Amino acid sequence: MLTADELNRALKQAQQKAAVCKRFCVVGGECRKSGYAIYHNGLGSSDTSAQIVSSEAVLKLPEEHLGPWLVPWLVATHKRQRFYLNQRGRDHPAL
Repeated sequence: MLTADELNRALKQAQQKAAVCKRFCVVGGECRKSGYAIYHNGLGSSDTSAQIVSSEAVLKLPEEHLGPWLVPWLVATHKRQRFYLNQRGRDHPAL
């Protein structure tokens, strides 16, 4: 599992690649015992989208491979769509 610094660097990289977050968006995360808690706050506390990432396959990803998983999550979040990082799907990058 990544360190908190590595997780935040992956989130910043994904934010740049997704190109949907404006300067007022806050994207962040924290490492917990059982996984990551990641969040996106676009317009204030009522617009927070948070997700707990607990999939072992995702938790084993190195920093450079986690970013591509986070990009579609950010895009979906901006479209107010659901995107589950714990499940594989056709919209997810290959592991």
